[in-house]
Amino acid sequence: MKTILAIWNASSKGKSSTILEIAKHLLIQFPNHNIIFCDKDVNNLTVDFRLVIEINGKIIVLESQGDPGTRLEARLTGIVNQYNPDLIFCTCRTRGETVNSVENTANNFEYLTIWSSTYQTTHNHSTVNQVKAEHLLDLIKKLGLI
Repeated sequence: MKTILAIWNASSKGKSSTILEIAKHLLIQFPNHNIIFCDKDVNNLTVDFRLVIEINGKIIVLESQGDPGTRLEARLTGIVNQYNPDLIFCTCRTRGETVNSVENTANNFEYLTIWSSTYQTTHNHSTVNQVKAEHLLDLIKKLGLI
């Protein structure tokens, strides 16, 4: 089933860094991937990016701009209309406009939604974000989404 995996949390809690780690892991773990679109240099990704990639015949989108005021719903709708992805990773806050954007997109286009927060810590942020990315990739593999 088509799925949106939303990484949600408050501001500055590692959402974009976690999705960046997911992108890096996907590119390494699936060397036969096909880059369909990337708004940045795929070899030097930084936070706030969009990556559309094909892996094992599935279209996967990573959209890391999930702050209020970023027109998340319009961007997700555009992504679905243009790429018809099987799996969307995105970031959003825990309430309000961005949560509504994910829910509306899921409802309008019949996507299952998986909500996951980041791990929170006062130190070792990079390691924690890497581990969370590995956990989410393991989850999507076990669910047969990739």
